[in-house]
Parts: sequence; C-alpha cells; structure tokens
Amino acid sequence: MDGDEPTQLLGKIEDASQDALPFRLGDVEIKPWFIDLHPMIPQIRNELVFQLRLFRLDWNTQYSVAVVSAIFAVFLGALNGDIFDGGNAKISGLEGLQVAGSTAYFQMVLSVVCWAWFLFSMLQLFPIMRTHTVTLLLIWGGLGIAQVYFHSNNKDFPLSFSLSDMMGGFLITLVCIFFLYFFIKAVRETRDLHVETHHIHEDVRVMEASMREHSLSGWMLVCLAWTAGAMLSAWTGAHYIAERTGSRTWALVLHLLFSVITIPLMVWTIWFPQKMLGNEARVRTKAAVTAEEDLMSKASLVEVSPDEEAW
Repeated sequence: MDGDEPTQLLGKIEDASQDALPFRLGDVEIKPWFIDLHPMIPQIRNELVFQLRLFRLDWNTQYSVAVVSAIFAVFLGALNGDIFDGGNAKISGLEGLQVAGSTAYFQMVLSVVCWAWFLFSMLQLFPIMRTHTVTLLLIWGGLGIAQVYFHSNNKDFPLSFSLSDMMGGFLITLVCIFFLYFFIKAVRETRDLHVETHHIHEDVRVMEASMREHSLSGWMLVCLAWTAGAMLSAWTGAHYIAERTGSRTWALVLHLLFSVITIPLMVWTIWFPQKMLGNEARVRTKAAVTAEEDLMSKASLVEVSPDEEAW
C-alpha cells in the first residue's frame, strides 16, 4: 500500500464528518521549546495551539456576552459592602438576607441574574454538553461550600488544621472530584465511540491517525487547569471572608483574579467536546450506554404480544 494512501483516506473520512474543521491537528506545527523534556510535552503544546486557534475562530458575540456576564456576576457578589465590614456573625440564613442593606441585596439579586444568563447562554451554545455544564457549575459551587466548611473552625486553613474539623469539607470535595472524574470519563469514552463510529476503516494506521486527531491530552490539561482555578477561587474567597475584619485584601484580589481566569477556562472545557463530537452526539460513559441498551431491550420484550412470544 502506498505510504500516502492512509492519509488520503483519513482526509476523506474526516471531510465526511458532521463537523468539518477549517484545519486539522496534523496541520498545526510548533517550534521546539526548552521545556520539551518529554515527548508528551510538545504533543500537549501542539494540541493546545490547535484548540486555541479553533477557539478564536469560533468566538463570537454570544461567547463574549456569556463570559462578561459571569465576570460581572463575580464582581457583584464579591465587592459587597456587607462582606467588607464583616457582616453580623450572629445572623445567618434568611434572617441575614432580611437585614442586608438595599444596595447589597440588589447586588446579590443582580449577580444571580448574571449567573443565570451565563448558564442559559452556555446551554444554548453547547447543546450536547447541557448536563455537564450544570455539573461543572455545581462542582465549582461545591468546592466553594467545602472551603466554607474548612474555614468555619479555622480561619487560617490550611494552616493549623485539625482532621476532626475537616470531615464536612472533605466529603464535599470528594463528591466534587467524583463528578469531575465521571465528566472526564464520559467525554473520553464518547470520543472513542465517535472515532469507532464515524472514522472506522479497515486499515489500522488510518484508525490510529484518526484517534490522534481526536486526542484529548491538551483538553485534559485545560480541564485540570479549570479545576485548579476553581479550587483557588473558592479557597481565596473563603479565606477573605473568614477574617471578618476584611483585612485580607490580597485574598479578595486573588479571588477575583482566579475567578476571572476560571470562567473562560470553563467555556473552553465545555466547548472542545462539542466542537469535536458535533451536535448529534450524546456525551455518556460506556456504562450508561450499556444500561440504556439493556433497558431498551427489556422494553421491547415487554411490548411483544403472547402469540408472537410463543413463536
């Protein structure tokens, strides 16, 4: 077989895909860098450059409005007078909302509206990632709640921490990691199914080349960067409010910085699977696919009439 034939065949298969790209991962070339100490590093750099170029081409007004609304929500929630003066430690829950100042209450409501608009925009932009978009937002919120538990009995957490005071926050963090793991697992296994379905070929080299074109190494790094940003955003926010005098200005500044960085990273994390898989895919784990097939088969058996079943 001619050496160029697999590449030509791969090109035909890729062009037949439902989401043809303006360029491929193999078209992107990067220059060697001093950090390329392992073969995996230039591969990840190559994928990140490829994804970043695609991301810039896809970016439009909807993306900008969604990101700006989330950033606006962060600033409205963080730059609040009740937070600056430490609030009233004896009041909590709904009672705390009732005694909040009119400006602080208005900021809170407006922040919720901005977050709702961000979520609505993400659901519209990435239809196959709707469930996972909500999951990532819940993970971010869960990490924030975990940090509140960590700081409730130790305002200097993680310094001088006690294991007995960490159970609540530790359990919430584990749940967040659990959901994040299954999110990544669902994307990877859906990618595998996508390649096996839309890019199947009798030549193993063509299949391997197609799998390389759909590599998720760079995306994994972005996803982990989003996770780190969400954790740091949650920790710095809780660290600031734990010191009720409002003297930890550096923590508030870092909270705003990490939050602003985390928002576009979240959009990137959700955008790339949508771009790779197209609008017709369903991002699920193989276990979920198998369970659905079993349910469908059982449902079809129930619908069979007694006479047909006897035959």
